[in-house]
Amino acid sequence: MEKISYKQFVIVPKKPKMSKGKIASQVAHATFLALEKQRVTPLRDRQKYLISQWKETGMCVIVLECDDTEQLVNIASYLDQWKVPNHIYYDEGLTEIRPMTPTALATGVLDWKSFWMLSKLHLFKSK
Repeated sequence: MEKISYKQFVIVPKKPKMSKGKIASQVAHATFLALEKQRVTPLRDRQKYLISQWKETGMCVIVLECDDTEQLVNIASYLDQWKVPNHIYYDEGLTEIRPMTPTALATGVLDWKSFWMLSKLHLFKSK
């Protein structure tokens, strides 16, 4: 089996608790907006190359989990320091959670050299 060299990562906090449908929609919002940001970064040619390679190799998306919203915001700050394209999605609070709660953080497409940044996080498990 071939190693997948291009991935997009999404991180969802365990707290606050959200329904599976809510999590799915938050992941969708964050992934889309992270890709939009990645397309317009200063290094556009490199970023567009990553996105095109990701599309050609199956558009792998890995969903990870963190403990809570505070950790989610800290991870976003860490990614910003490393200049990794990302988007943290804040929910409007119309259904399950309070307004402006950070619910999902997505990276842009990363190549295999950048995967190490998220290696301490675990795969998301819905309960």
